[in-house]
Amino acid sequence: MDLESWTDAELISVRGELHAWCLKRKAPTWGNRFWGWTGYLGAFAFLTGLTDMFFGGPTPHNAGLTALGIITCFSWYKGDKQRKKNTDFLERLEHELTRRGLKY
Repeated sequence: MDLESWTDAELISVRGELHAWCLKRKAPTWGNRFWGWTGYLGAFAFLTGLTDMFFGGPTPHNAGLTALGIITCFSWYKGDKQRKKNTDFLERLEHELTRRGLKY
């Protein structure tokens, strides 16, 4: 995305929204702490389901546990990937604002 063609007002507005989002994500709240453990719990559910299928045979419970683990790990992965994209974009916005000599 070419930030050089954006207006100053657009850059400052988007930077403000992304900065507020990043501060909200870094806040020491219960939800933010829980989100870090979500990936581990999903991996544990997936591996438990696979292990139970291997030793006890496939059952609907084991298949459900495996599917739930896959869905949880995937959602955690996508969320973490989006967080990294947003922080990288915020850095690019701040670099562009600094290059233009604007204070934010």
